Amino acid sequence: MKRPVHSGCLIALLVSAVAAGADTGGWFVFAPANDAGPSAIGMEDWLEKPAGKHGRIVRQDDKLIYNGQPIKLWGVNLCYGTCAPDKALADKRAAFYPKFGINTVRLHKFADGSGWSGIQSKDSAAGYDAAGLERMDYQVAKFKQAGIYVNLSAHFGTIKAGPSDKRDIPFIEEFGKFDGKQNRIAVPHSAIFYSPEIQALHIRQMVNLLQHQNPHTGLTYAADPVIAVIEIVNEQSILFFTSTAPLKASATLRRQVGAQFCAWLKKKYGSPDGLAKAWGNRALDSFNGEGFPEAESLDKGTILPLGNPWYWEPEQLAGAQAYRKQRLLDSLQFLSELQAEFYARYIKAVRATGYTGELLGSNWQAGRAFSHFANLHTDYEVGTIDRHNYFGGGKKGDKGAVNNASMLARAGSGSFSSGLQQVADRPFMLSEWIHCFPNEWGVEGPAIIGAYGFGLQGWDVSYMFQNGDSAGFSRALGGTTWDVMAPQILGVFPAVARQVLRGDVKETAPLAIRNVHVPSLFAGKIGFDDKIKQGYDDKELDSTKVPARALAVARSVVAFTPTYQETPAFDLRPFEKDGQLVSATGQLRWHEGREGFFTMDTDATKAVVGFANGQTCALTGITIKPESRFAAIYVTAPGRNDTIAKAKALLIVAIARARNTGMQFNEAGDRLLAKGNAPVLLEPVKATLTIPGKSRVVLLDHDGKRTGKTLPTLNGTFTIDGARDKTPYYLAE
Repeated sequence: MKRPVHSGCLIALLVSAVAAGADTGGWFVFAPANDAGPSAIGMEDWLEKPAGKHGRIVRQDDKLIYNGQPIKLWGVNLCYGTCAPDKALADKRAAFYPKFGINTVRLHKFADGSGWSGIQSKDSAAGYDAAGLERMDYQVAKFKQAGIYVNLSAHFGTIKAGPSDKRDIPFIEEFGKFDGKQNRIAVPHSAIFYSPEIQALHIRQMVNLLQHQNPHTGLTYAADPVIAVIEIVNEQSILFFTSTAPLKASATLRRQVGAQFCAWLKKKYGSPDGLAKAWGNRALDSFNGEGFPEAESLDKGTILPLGNPWYWEPEQLAGAQAYRKQRLLDSLQFLSELQAEFYARYIKAVRATGYTGELLGSNWQAGRAFSHFANLHTDYEVGTIDRHNYFGGGKKGDKGAVNNASMLARAGSGSFSSGLQQVADRPFMLSEWIHCFPNEWGVEGPAIIGAYGFGLQGWDVSYMFQNGDSAGFSRALGGTTWDVMAPQILGVFPAVARQVLRGDVKETAPLAIRNVHVPSLFAGKIGFDDKIKQGYDDKELDSTKVPARALAVARSVVAFTPTYQETPAFDLRPFEKDGQLVSATGQLRWHEGREGFFTMDTDATKAVVGFANGQTCALTGITIKPESRFAAIYVTAPGRNDTIAKAKALLIVAIARARNTGMQFNEAGDRLLAKGNAPVLLEPVKATLTIPGKSRVVLLDHDGKRTGKTLPTLNGTFTIDGARDKTPYYLAE
């Protein structure tokens, strides 16, 4: 998106003493050359070239399949005009991303406007600027050559119509005026689901692109298998809190939607008397004081489907809203059907272009309980389930305040809790997520999502959020709230991407299942209680029968059932051992609490992530003993088909915090006092490792290349020390 976020509602503990940190004495300057040439950390040979060499990525049940095998996509976002860079930057990205295992890019908001905001033509949301489109064509072609797949996400979520778009939306100026200076009118959030006219413009925008032939590939976007996913609409739902705004703004929409809803009600209840009997006498005209003063009449077609997630909460329907409960449930069902109708209309038009790849509906949370699962089901009917979530960062309305919490404090917290929206027979994607600046524990994000999300839970696609990059590590922190190129995030990719793309962590069968019968939602029945704590872009989910902590031990899914079925309570006790949550596979162990950490023990990757200072972590064949309070320490086999037992050399990645020079927090660690400046400093990681059979350890530079310096080993035991070694990368030979 994005604007600064806050996560004060998330259940995680401040690690104040560490966050404050007396100073950065001993921290070392991180100064990579951003060289994309051969190195010990590089993953260029992991990406099959060109992308789509053997055809399309397609959905099969709960997996994305390529060339007959499941495929995992690990990527980043590019937004606005950065989707269409000059050729030099396009070349650099196509060379730099594969080094870090990035095999997919979400091109987001490329059609959000013209100039810096995208490649739209000046007078229409469905037209494209020729020069901008040429630049994006080139970037897509370079990605394809490098083995990088593309997700198309056209705009922020709200169509910005131009003067020539009146042919699609004759009533567009009910939302604003073209005054000569302003040549764009943004329709309100949620409006697209009400209006076939707005939908037509939105559809034409994508169809025009899909029918365009990329001169650098010789293929239309519809025919090119480099396009792996098309997103119908970003961060939108007719069931969100924005749902009534378009109806307030547009008399045309009120007339159209009122007539449609009344026809729906007549079909269900037959007559005004039947409706009054079902709804109760107080339900009609009950929104008069909320911006809808017109008298409501079934015969005149003036009853509107009004509501939002607050009204649909179980407590409200049983309490303050009980007098109009049936009205609200009918509105919920009708609005859900409108959303599904739009998705079906869009899919039909896109398929007509010849595109046969994957589609997804939207990625937005619509409250909880009834509205949430109704919204989730409309996305389920389209295809892959996609969601957004963020963690940490600044606190809204309090300049300088920081949520410097760690997701390791409690299993299943923060961004990882999004997994409670995974559906049993659909792939799952997070297309926007990151630890937001200035939260200092960013390395735990890829570590947790990689091990538990992609591994244990079997997730399929990730796009960490950023607006853009210069094809290299960030030279300073805090230039943006969302920075994948920050060294404490991108720096761990050489280990995490290997673990993800190789499938090191075994996926469990769905063991923690919540049953949802959609017709029962519209009758006010669900069978368990779901919770959501919503910040701005950050949210945390939980549930009574299947708590978020279950995500740390077994695959947790929603099952849409043909009949109503009770949801059995998931028992965590068999997985609680020695104060740890042990995954059903036995490969992951999560130690919760103020000093939270987890360990990973697989054939090809061993890791200790978090606050494990002084813990002797005896993993199969390898021992890691961190001697720094916080760190992510990985030992991983470099090759696609390697295991630790068979590999001739092992890559070691050791990342902790990063700060700008002069960056300061207050003593409690919950307020940023000074952002500081370049260069970026990395906190040194110290640890003792025992890797039998390895007789020497080579220090790698910040680009992952050999330095010629080595560390002594004794019977396979050695100590890495960032303060001495001034690097996060090593090779044990």
